[in-house]
Amino acid sequence: MPRKILRDSQADNAAMPRLKVTAMVKMLAALLLLSAIFGCAEKFDHDTELAAKRALEFADATFVRRNLDKGYALLADKARSYVPPDIFAGKVTKMHPSGYPGKVTAAGAVPVKGEKIVQVRVRGEGSGERYEYAVTLTGTAATDYRVTLFSGGRTS
Repeated sequence: MPRKILRDSQADNAAMPRLKVTAMVKMLAALLLLSAIFGCAEKFDHDTELAAKRALEFADATFVRRNLDKGYALLADKARSYVPPDIFAGKVTKMHPSGYPGKVTAAGAVPVKGEKIVQVRVRGEGSGERYEYAVTLTGTAATDYRVTLFSGGRTS
């Protein structure tokens, strides 16, 4: 009987390297698949300065000058297609219950990798209050940028 146990354990030892190799092959295949999926994301050329400029144009028209018609016109076509002007005006008003900024500046712009999107942080000041906005724009350096989303308001 001891010989049979010895033979079984030798068979197990011989099978172990095959299991390790199979597991390694599966792991490598999974890694290759993941790198192919994430490595194939489209690459877009972004101009963060242009995107920030468009975000400031929108913020200045909408929040500083309170020209809601112009602000609405600066939205991307798709955004205007699902947000009517009265809902847009209501959101802007709700974001500013106690006042509006007197000026706005860009605090940073970050493109979203693999997307036609740039997120811009906008800061506003006025009447002793501070404002923070997040403005999301769609487009590329070649096609220009339009606002798709915005949020924020008074912070102090």
